[in-house]
Amino acid sequence: MNIPIDNTALEEAAEKIKEGITLEKRLWFLHKLIGAKFILPVLIVPEPVDNKIAADSTVSYFSMKTSKDLVYLVVFTNGDEYEKWNKNPNKLYLIRSYDDVKNIVLNSKGFDGFVINPCGCNIAIQNSLILNIEKASNPEVIMKPEKVLTEGNMGLRPVEKPPEKLAAALREYFEKRDNISAVYYMETIRKGDDKPTPVLVVEFCKDGSLKAAFDGIASVAHNVMKQGETIGLMPSFDKVAQNYIKGVTPFYRK
Repeated sequence: MNIPIDNTALEEAAEKIKEGITLEKRLWFLHKLIGAKFILPVLIVPEPVDNKIAADSTVSYFSMKTSKDLVYLVVFTNGDEYEKWNKNPNKLYLIRSYDDVKNIVLNSKGFDGFVINPCGCNIAIQNSLILNIEKASNPEVIMKPEKVLTEGNMGLRPVEKPPEKLAAALREYFEKRDNISAVYYMETIRKGDDKPTPVLVVEFCKDGSLKAAFDGIASVAHNVMKQGETIGLMPSFDKVAQNYIKGVTPFYRK
């Protein structure tokens, strides 16, 4: 069944999770999950006319109950997986983003989460994980390079001319890394501070250890910055970071 969505990266991440869970695999899977679009089988009454849903139509979603009486919304990553579940040629479906699926699940008292490809990889995303993803997608800026802290800040703003010595050291380090494709040099003013703190938003081009990458950047920064100075590190797939780097030119691009 040819449905125009591409979840190849998410499916590959799911396969890696099935081989064995590590922190890096989990982070990569969640990264691909929040950017995915899914096929949702539905019943629409009255049925759409010319692919248009009437304003007063009722849309019902399909679910599955587990042996532990957990009820999951059913979603699919591609047409083939959808076909495994239902071969009816006249079935109806909607294409919805992760955020749409999340809202359907969390705003309904009837769902305990959603299940991806129940006849395939069969990965269940429970409400507790969804809520944790929401917390992770709104992290606070790192106060020390080695640690992710959870303090609020006043937003991010781009820096046109980063300190030359620090910028040169960072660029030299990035050139040696094959999984870093771009870096945005930003700054924020933390609550209670009157001086800005630099923040690097890092774009990764391949799977790998987020901790190892950030530890390496932190080490380089420490060797150049003055004692007591700190720097923030955020991955570009973080939702907060995405909002601030739109239209901004990275200070480094491979």
